[in-house]
Amino acid sequence: MTHNTNLSPAEKWDRAKELVQDMAEEIAQERAEEAFEEGTAQKAVETARNFLAMGIPPEKVAQGTGLPLAQVESLWQETAVKA
Repeated sequence: MTHNTNLSPAEKWDRAKELVQDMAEEIAQERAEEAFEEGTAQKAVETARNFLAMGIPPEKVAQGTGLPLAQVESLWQETAVKA
């Protein structure tokens, strides 16, 4: 945004509103992306739990879901405790 001191107060107000709107849209996009990533991660954990309950080894579950092996092993331990 260039600083132009020759702008009228109304023009300055319009530019400020545009800037705020642009920022709000950018924040909304970032939040949508974060929500999508969080949902994807939750689905991977849910899938891992289902695979572990089916008796699939943690190494294969980690490979198939993309989750870290340590996280899958932790889920596996939780599943074993519940059973």
